[in-house]
Amino acid sequence: MEVVDSSGWIEYFADAELAAAFEPHLRDPDRVVTPTVVLYEVYRWARRECTDEEAMLMVGQLEQTTLTPLDGALAIAAAELSADHGLAAVDAVVYATARVNGYELVTADADFRGLKDVTLIESGGQTT
Repeated sequence: MEVVDSSGWIEYFADAELAAAFEPHLRDPDRVVTPTVVLYEVYRWARRECTDEEAMLMVGQLEQTTLTPLDGALAIAAAELSADHGLAAVDAVVYATARVNGYELVTADADFRGLKDVTLIESGGQTT
């Protein structure tokens, strides 16, 4: 199972530079876990960049994955990870979702560079 953060979904939906590198991670929705905060961020982006119909189609794709809400235990884990690694709140929730469940986080967000169990997809499709 993998958590794909907002950057990956947006790259994919925008058919941007890293879209092809994220496609294998999004191919099987049964293997993707989506924190609800990622749904929020992707929908917010889609409302700015696309039509309402396109935005809702994107939401539909995210809803085919396993949506994970923020609960008390996850909030505590996120706060600890934020303090330990200097992550912003949303990034900490996304990372906590992956770490608490033993999943890999797949992202294009350099704020996660060097963290355990993170696949960072960078310009040119390189992964670290």
